[in-house]
Amino acid sequence: MKIRHLNIMLFSCFLFVLSMNFCYAQSRLKIVGTDVNLRSGAGTNYSIIKKLNKNAEYSLVNNNITKSNDSCSNGWYQIYYEGTKTGYVCRDYTSLIDESGNVSGDIYDRPWTSPKSAIVGGAKFISSSYISKGQFTSYLKKFNVNPNGSYKVYNHQYMANLAAPYSEAYTSYKSYKENNLLSLPLEFTIPVFNNMPDYTYLPGKDIDNSCQNALSDQAFESALNTQQFPESYKCKLRLIHNSYPNWTFKALHTNLDFNSAVTAEKSLSSIQGGDKYYDLSSGSRIQTENGWYIANRETVSYYLDPRNFLNAERILMFESLTYSDNYTSTVVQSVLKGTFMAEYSFLDNMSYADIFVEAGKTANMSPVYLASLAKQESGNNGSKATSGAEFTYKGVTYKGLFNFFNIGASSSAESPILEGLVWASGGSDNVKTSSDNSAGINSALNNINVSVQQGCLIGFEINSKISDIKNKLNGYSVSVSGASDDSIIKTGQVITISNGSETANYTIVVKGDVDGDGGIGATDYVKIKNYIMEKSGSELNISQSLAADADNNNSIGATDYVKIKNSIMGR
Repeated sequence: MKIRHLNIMLFSCFLFVLSMNFCYAQSRLKIVGTDVNLRSGAGTNYSIIKKLNKNAEYSLVNNNITKSNDSCSNGWYQIYYEGTKTGYVCRDYTSLIDESGNVSGDIYDRPWTSPKSAIVGGAKFISSSYISKGQFTSYLKKFNVNPNGSYKVYNHQYMANLAAPYSEAYTSYKSYKENNLLSLPLEFTIPVFNNMPDYTYLPGKDIDNSCQNALSDQAFESALNTQQFPESYKCKLRLIHNSYPNWTFKALHTNLDFNSAVTAEKSLSSIQGGDKYYDLSSGSRIQTENGWYIANRETVSYYLDPRNFLNAERILMFESLTYSDNYTSTVVQSVLKGTFMAEYSFLDNMSYADIFVEAGKTANMSPVYLASLAKQESGNNGSKATSGAEFTYKGVTYKGLFNFFNIGASSSAESPILEGLVWASGGSDNVKTSSDNSAGINSALNNINVSVQQGCLIGFEINSKISDIKNKLNGYSVSVSGASDDSIIKTGQVITISNGSETANYTIVVKGDVDGDGGIGATDYVKIKNYIMEKSGSELNISQSLAADADNNNSIGATDYVKIKNSIMGR
């Protein structure tokens, strides 16, 4: 019996030690949002205990996620604070920390260090934070007027651009038309307000009086009556029905007074285009960010009024944004035509069209809409948010980040685009360095007019010699792997730069020198062409990919090998 008691005691001690080890190895998380609320329970209806600072770290009570039906899209973590006290934080604003102390990818797969990670992760964010919460059309993402949604009306709007749904809808329409998708049985959810005026107008534009009062399809008329559409809606929907008889229209009765809605939306709506659209009641334009100004009441009324967009070219702003197999890579490619995304993402080794389709499937979102949104946010030629280039913001230098949808880019920020890129980092230390080294190697690189991207030095001229670099970096130790001072630099070589206190290694990239022989010739042209045509064995590593991107648009396509070819021919 004594032996048995001893075994029990030993086993109890083992369990105690095991529990102590478990506590010691307890999971931790990092706050990646700004002024995140710590609440007394798992839900936004619980009281706020305190604000949590960005980059602060806390221990998890456990790894379980508590779900709730509120604006916290992906559930809540229970954490310890001030020793043994506990509270709840929305998972959307956190990242887990692994055993080595590294910040792991969060629910949106941050940090976004390639176009694919930014597009797929961004789609997850939009889907979980907007589409699944009742803002399931382009119109509702801008004007949150769904009384059945998770958020209070007028709040939690995705964009400040008043005309964004208008632009997105037309981009999608052109793609649908080109790919014969307008014949599909599309379904539209159209908001209806109370006390609507006879019409609204855009300053400087003619009023759209298109209408059909005559009834031509009794079944269709019955469907409109069932949905309780007002006559001012029905007369426009009849016109659309004549051309697209298999489209279905549902009314979303907001129960909101239209004039009150205009007042609420006015302070949230910016626009470009001229003084006729701007609020000049204070005597001058009210700027929200560079080039954008608060719109006047007439302009807000026009864009808020759904009746102004009940035509084939604009009605897609009311289509559901969930995924459909109808939207293939070919369809998406037609949206991307004429943009930098019409080609390949060399960091992901796949076409942008395929990336958008994969993102759509992953997040249950329309890839056509995602492509239209990226085009709207990034422009045809891309932006800082799609280049991955190094930048410094609020004293910290970041590199290799992407944010195709400008998520987290607050219009009130010092630089909205850079603010969004910092958000895309997810708080990861792997994509940022302290700017305290600005007087060191990073600053010295300005002397040779190169930039750092993906661990590579880019910007060297063809036929530059190693001695040229050394002369410009006087006081630094410079060496290039396997090369003498009189040798020309080549793509793929590793350069080591040291000032005695710090040492940095980079891979050299010479634009156009894809094959790494130091010059631009036929083999470079062939390598790019084979890569685009996806021939076997045509894969490129990072330095080769950067060298092949001759037009600096962060992708490899026809314009790149045309530039190389023209260079070879002396043009």
